[in-house]
Amino acid sequence: LLQWPLDPLGARRGTVAAAAEEVRRAAQAEPTAELALLLAERAERERRARPAAPVRIPASRFKDFLGDAPALRRPLPERPYRQSRLGTAFHSWVEQRSGLPGAGGAPDAALWELDDDGGDGDAPLAIAPADAVALDNLKESFLASEWAPLQPIEVEVEIDVVLDDLLPDGRPHIAICKLDAVYRRDDRGGRIEIVDWKTGRAPRTEAERAERMLQLELYRRAYHAKHGVPLDRIDVALYYVGDDLVIRG
Repeated sequence: LLQWPLDPLGARRGTVAAAAEEVRRAAQAEPTAELALLLAERAERERRARPAAPVRIPASRFKDFLGDAPALRRPLPERPYRQSRLGTAFHSWVEQRSGLPGAGGAPDAALWELDDDGGDGDAPLAIAPADAVALDNLKESFLASEWAPLQPIEVEVEIDVVLDDLLPDGRPHIAICKLDAVYRRDDRGGRIEIVDWKTGRAPRTEAERAERMLQLELYRRAYHAKHGVPLDRIDVALYYVGDDLVIRG
């Protein structure tokens, strides 16, 4: 006789049911001494895997060494090459438009990923013809922004600042800060404003926003240390050009 509906496990039902019962009992039982030792060993191994922060850290990478699970423990995703080209080309265009020479990178700049969106003035600027439209759109958005009629006082300037109060190891570290543009805002009583041009996507969560504003906070400290401008007289802003979105600290 055939039974309907058919049992999908068929003759294996008894074996599978017995195995499932064993799993349920194991899940409810206290860990054995051997299992507890294995879990403790794994936890210790993970603690030792925490990377030591180098002395010199780009401001854009500082966030990777904060918290209990820094991003450097995982393989870092590669930047999309097209977005990198667009970012580099846009930064170069803004720099040339300002009429000011950029300060250029440090001798070890090749060792670092200087920005999330490109912006390394020494990188090749060639972009594919298909990307020219996207670059034109970025230029159009910038020309409609509040910074288009303003003249920066510095562009693409690198400042290194010593910090000893941010990372959990308690050691001093040097933050490598590459400032895209610095303005003296006469419309705000002569306040200094540091602006970071972003051609990538805007932050989607509060955590992402906080990470990116940390980079700008390091820029404030660096500018204060170099020029003596009081911190409460320095403003910072992220401008996501493609979205015409301004995020201020």
